[in-house]
This record gives sequence, C-alpha cells and structure tokens, in this order.
Amino acid sequence: MITRSALVSAFVALIALCVSPAGAQVFINEVMADPARDWSPSDGNDEYHSMEDEWVEIVNAGLDPVDITGWRLRDAVSDSSWRYEFTGTIQPGHLLVVFGNEAYHWEDQSGYPRQGLSLNNGGDVVTLVSADHETIIDQKEYGSSDVADDRSYGRLPDGGPDWAVFDQLNPLDPPETGLPPTPGAPNVGSPVESVHWGIIKSLYR
Repeated sequence: MITRSALVSAFVALIALCVSPAGAQVFINEVMADPARDWSPSDGNDEYHSMEDEWVEIVNAGLDPVDITGWRLRDAVSDSSWRYEFTGTIQPGHLLVVFGNEAYHWEDQSGYPRQGLSLNNGGDVVTLVSADHETIIDQKEYGSSDVADDRSYGRLPDGGPDWAVFDQLNPLDPPETGLPPTPGAPNVGSPVESVHWGIIKSLYR
C-alpha cells in the first residue's frame, strides 16, 4: 500500500528532476500571517498570540539534503534586520516550520528588534536568504485576502509552482481550495471548483 508521505516524496523528487543541479531546491512553501488561534506547539501554552502564532514553512523539493545553517528569513520591512536564522540540514521531501515565538527568541538572543516574524496582515514579502545574507534563495509576496484570519497561502502541491489559499478555517465565497492550513504536513488535495454566477444562471435558461 502506497502511503501519502510516499506519494509526497515521489512528487518532490519529480519536481527536482526539472530543476538544474545548480538551481534552488529549497522553497518557501506556506505562510500564515494572520493567525486567529494557537498554532505554535512550542510556545508552552494553549493561548493565541498574534505574534507568536504566525508561521513560515519551507520545503526541500530536491533529491539531496541541504545544509541551511546560516540561512535567514526577513520580511519586506526588515532589510536592515532579520527575523530568524536556520541551523542544520533539511532532508529531501521534508518540511520545516518556523513559528513567531521561535523568531522572537532568536531575535532576542541575536540583538535584533524583538518582533517575531512580523508578517503584515495587509500584504508582505517573505524572503529566504542564504548564509551570505545576500543571495535570495526564494521570495514570495502575498496580499491581504490571501492571509485573512487563519487562512494560509502556500504551494499546492508542496514545492510546486502554483500557489493557493488554504481557506477551510475562514472560507472564501466561492471557496478557493476548501483545504486547511497544514504547518509541517503535506499540502495535498484538489482545490474546490469555482462556479461562477453566470454559469449557474445558464443552467436554468
């Protein structure tokens, strides 16, 4: 029996075949900029906090492990400071999530302003930068409707070129995907098919 995780690993491996060896294989994969509940499992409480419960997920869509030590995250207004620095290696097909409280602690220890991930609810740009702190590995801009309360914005499927709104917890009308945000878990499923009002009216003519 083929498991879901096996299918996800096979898909990210297929994506990697389309990427040159020198090309990027680690991507920003999903963003939660406007949380309305407690998302972070590492903050030691069951309480919602607008700063602590934001999150950014990255994925290794390649065939090889990648050492991401020294890689950093920033948003559009933090070119002169940083939000978080990674350590260690991300394995092929693996997902890694940074929560706002983790960013806050890193900033505190590193001498940067303590603002967590500081993702703007009205729209922002999230950037993943290499250890030289100059080379952009990946970058994604989102708008306010992409990340309203408990909506995340992410690749569907993981590591792919297409982005979608995961709006099960705060439905759009019509729904964009009807899928829930999935920090640390695969983005799988098919978007809900949108039906325009004109099409509905034509059925009754």
